[in-house]
Amino acid sequence: MKKLIIGALLCSQLIFAADADDKVMLNFINSDIETTVKAISLITGKNFIIDPRVKGTINIVSTQPVSKDLVYPILQSALRQAGFSTVQANGAIKIQLEADSKALSNKTLVRGENANGEQIITQIFALNNEGANQMATMLRPLASPSSLISAYQSGTSNTLVITDYADNIRRLSRIIDNIDQPKNTDVFTIKLNNASALDVAQNIARLMPEVSVQVGGAPIPSNDGVRRSIVVPDPRGNRLMVRALNAAQTSQLRQLITNLDEAATSDSTINVVYLKNAEASKLAATLKGILTGQEDSSSMNANANQNLNNNSANINNGGNTGGNNNFNPVNTNSGTNVQIAGATVRIQADSTTNALIITAPQNIYNNLRAVIEKLDVRRSQIYVEAMIAEVNLSKLSEFGFQWLLAGGNDKIGAGGVTNINPGTGGLGNIIGNIINKTPAGIPAGLTLGIFNGDPRNGSASLGLLASALQSSGNGNVLSTPNLLTLDNEEAKITVGQNIPIITGSQSSSTNNTNPFVTVERKDIGIKLRVRPQVSEGGVITLNVYQEVSSIDNTVNTAGAGLATKMRTIETKVLVDDGQIVVLGGLIEDRIGNKGNQVPGLGDIPLIGNLFKYDSREWQKVSLMVFLRPVVIRDSAANSRLTDDRYQYLQKQQGDYKVDGHVFLQDMPKVQLPDRAPDNGQSVYSLPTPASAVASEPAKENSSVVNSEPQARAEPQNAVATAQSHTVKDGDTLYQISLRSGQSLRDLALWNRLNNHNDIKVGQVLRLTPPPLANGNSE
Repeated sequence: MKKLIIGALLCSQLIFAADADDKVMLNFINSDIETTVKAISLITGKNFIIDPRVKGTINIVSTQPVSKDLVYPILQSALRQAGFSTVQANGAIKIQLEADSKALSNKTLVRGENANGEQIITQIFALNNEGANQMATMLRPLASPSSLISAYQSGTSNTLVITDYADNIRRLSRIIDNIDQPKNTDVFTIKLNNASALDVAQNIARLMPEVSVQVGGAPIPSNDGVRRSIVVPDPRGNRLMVRALNAAQTSQLRQLITNLDEAATSDSTINVVYLKNAEASKLAATLKGILTGQEDSSSMNANANQNLNNNSANINNGGNTGGNNNFNPVNTNSGTNVQIAGATVRIQADSTTNALIITAPQNIYNNLRAVIEKLDVRRSQIYVEAMIAEVNLSKLSEFGFQWLLAGGNDKIGAGGVTNINPGTGGLGNIIGNIINKTPAGIPAGLTLGIFNGDPRNGSASLGLLASALQSSGNGNVLSTPNLLTLDNEEAKITVGQNIPIITGSQSSSTNNTNPFVTVERKDIGIKLRVRPQVSEGGVITLNVYQEVSSIDNTVNTAGAGLATKMRTIETKVLVDDGQIVVLGGLIEDRIGNKGNQVPGLGDIPLIGNLFKYDSREWQKVSLMVFLRPVVIRDSAANSRLTDDRYQYLQKQQGDYKVDGHVFLQDMPKVQLPDRAPDNGQSVYSLPTPASAVASEPAKENSSVVNSEPQARAEPQNAVATAQSHTVKDGDTLYQISLRSGQSLRDLALWNRLNNHNDIKVGQVLRLTPPPLANGNSE
């Protein structure tokens, strides 16, 4: 209380002094922070919010009056010495721990802007010449311990983000401006007379890691941010374009390139070119076709080497031709000698290493090397999603009468339509089927009969059978087959059944009951066959064959086998990447009205209905097929697609569950394991052996079993550490395998060796490395 009274008196004195001449004397000796802030608030008119964790005292002493404008900056300096800071937010000033201010700082500046005072700010520096990672490493020792320096460096960004006190950032900004200066670079071009520009560039990359070699595009900044000299080969002119960082590196590169561009000691040299993407046998056939084509056109071009130069230039100007997959391999395993301008050229494909062995004069080899570089490109992949939507609606109504005279078995006035099963026979057969309890011979629907006599002994003199049937059917089918294939490669997927179709039947005079039947098996279901081709502009050409087939149960084949219905689409379309295109479809609306009657009798009003059999049918079919191709250009896009499909299937499995049944055992849940990141390891993130039930205590009556045989010679590098795993309620061998890391085969072998046909709940399994098949258990 005494301290608060003194603080209040001090505040009043400061206020009076400020009103007198706009200057105040600040004398806070071991003053409580809250009391001091209240006094400063009265002087400056600012609103303060104090974090409850801000405790302690500060000292502010002035020997002379200070301006009112300096009071708040002085408070900031005093708080900073005590480990606290201020942050401007929503019209008030927050006083909080210094460590929290970095995350709550709401004042962000860009390079070139300045801020004053002891406030914590965030400033963004876009670097033009130096790497952000290297700059951050250099600045961290120069910044305050509480500062936060982050570097973001990628192919399109090279940025530093610094959060610190404003005065510190001003000092760091001056350092950054002096370091991030453009370097003196030397750009020059060297024409090669003997060696291939591509081969020389690759040799430079192997010899000088400080040089970045870029083939087929603009130089890409290095991942580590270090500025390097750049060498870009130009296959068309067989020259190297070089950008060196300094004069010393310019001299070094010139000397190295001159040494590598020495003339060969013989007219022909043997060169091995390892391919990265193309298939060696197909590319060899392509190059042989180029050479033989030049030989045929020698009358038009006297210099064969000039022809090769022209072809190389044409391919270079044409850009990416889509790879070499349009060419079929011809004589791929044996080289063929080609004579060009008196020189022998031989191209051999080595399928084992996917390499080309080229024997040719150096100038011809240089041109072939340029062609190879253009054709040996990574092809895109195309993920094709097909969506087949089908809706079937049908209604059927039948009504009619059948008559039977004594001893007869014929229909009188019965209308036979395709909707009635002819296998039921006449009315006499129907009556017999009813008496003999043969459901297959009884017509569908409601059947009522009136007879005079006993039909069981054939004494019926008159029979009347009335039949009525009304049926409806609805079907909604959505199928989404999808597949992934390379650019310009055909792929197909079939999902369905393989059913038997009777193609012939033959019976002998001695064996009529078991005829000889020939059967042909046929695939029915969904078939998708597609060959995509991606153009340079991203438009995809699709050669598509789509088939949907199924068994047609509405067709009566009279014992001749099964009837199938099939819808096919074969077309060629253009579609943009990621867009949906409709290939075609069927919209059918069919109404049928059929009637049969006894001539004359059926025309009598009212009574004529007793001699009719009418049928009405309505059917509506809507079928559409859609395609959506997506171009997968790199491994990152492929990984995203795989993750999406994997997570979708994982969710479908997780949503599926079987309801419990009082008389049936619960079904185990099958779940895909989580997919691990693509880091070269397994794609499945299975539980490690150490994750199994170590913290779960075993029951006192639990049996402990060791599957390790008594006499077993373990390899020196084998890990024989046993792991304990408690069996839980509902566990299966598969679930125990996931938790323990043991394979299902090893668990089954352990179960058989230890005579445990049923693993009990609460049992502790002490599992060691897989036992020998002929070992004995303890």
